[in-house]
Amino acid sequence: MKTKICAAVALSASLLGASAASAEEGFYYGGSIGGSSLRSESFDTTSTGSIALGVVAGYSFALQNGWSAGVEGSFDFLTGGAMSYSDGQPSCTSRSPDWCDVNNIARIRGFIGIPMNDNIEFLAMGGFATASGLAEDGPGTFVDSRTRGFTVGVGAQTETGFGTTRFELIYDQMSNITPNSYDKTLKVISIKTSILF
Repeated sequence: MKTKICAAVALSASLLGASAASAEEGFYYGGSIGGSSLRSESFDTTSTGSIALGVVAGYSFALQNGWSAGVEGSFDFLTGGAMSYSDGQPSCTSRSPDWCDVNNIARIRGFIGIPMNDNIEFLAMGGFATASGLAEDGPGTFVDSRTRGFTVGVGAQTETGFGTTRFELIYDQMSNITPNSYDKTLKVISIKTSILF
């Protein structure tokens, strides 16, 4: 799994190769690929690494001096999101009421874009996140669950011959879970590349 995440990072970095970035106003959409590290804590701790494939859509406003601002939504599908304990034991074993398998993460974020030079625009993002998947809710009880919390991120984007390429680092922290009776947290660190049109 670490090899897959490293490959996604290398692909992301190579796609940032440079042309001119510009803060254009209007709607945009696109797709993304990246890697996520997930960690759940309750009475015990579970974790995993996952490849994330996603879609994104938003609206950007052009501001003065080349700055931009906007709002966007994204939805990531996670592959290999099944979690395990530090000793390798699968999480869905009635050992502790943690997350077992995270299927997807959705985010609604606002952002500010700041031009760094003629080629790169820096992005700062923040908003709300929600995730869904399978979580344990007592001994032998595993239920489809949803959690919510906040998301923050930083990134950079540039114009290329086939659209805008964005590279970003995202941190999500979620805790309020339904319909579970046991409190548990879910923390996610993601790196991903998006191609936007």
